[in-house]
Amino acid sequence: MTFALVLVDEPRIERVHCCEQMTWQVNLPSFQEGASDKRLYWSPVFNEYGLICQPSAELFVISHCPFCGTGLAASHRQAWFAALELTGWRTSGDPIPQELLSYEWQQV
Repeated sequence: MTFALVLVDEPRIERVHCCEQMTWQVNLPSFQEGASDKRLYWSPVFNEYGLICQPSAELFVISHCPFCGTGLAASHRQAWFAALELTGWRTSGDPIPQELLSYEWQQV
C-alpha cells in the first residue's frame, strides 16, 4: 500500500485516460473546488493515479483502473524528486522551480 501527497501548486490538466469512466472521474474539478463526486486523482507532474483520501491531500496510489482494469503508467514521483534535488532544493520552505510543476518537466 502506498500513500502519497498532492502537490499544492500542481496544474490541472484535462485529457483522455484509459476509459470513458476514468476520463470523466479524473477530469472532474477538485474537491477543493466543490466537486464532491471526485474520488480519483491524476497527477500530471508525477503521472500518478490515486484514490482521494478526503479531506486530506493524501492519495492511495493505484496501479490499475478501477473501471476497466487497464494497467496504469508507472509513477514518475521518484524521478521528479531526483530532478528537484538537482536544482539545489533542500527544504519544504524552498520554492519549487516552475519548470518542475508541469506535465512536460521530463523533457527539460
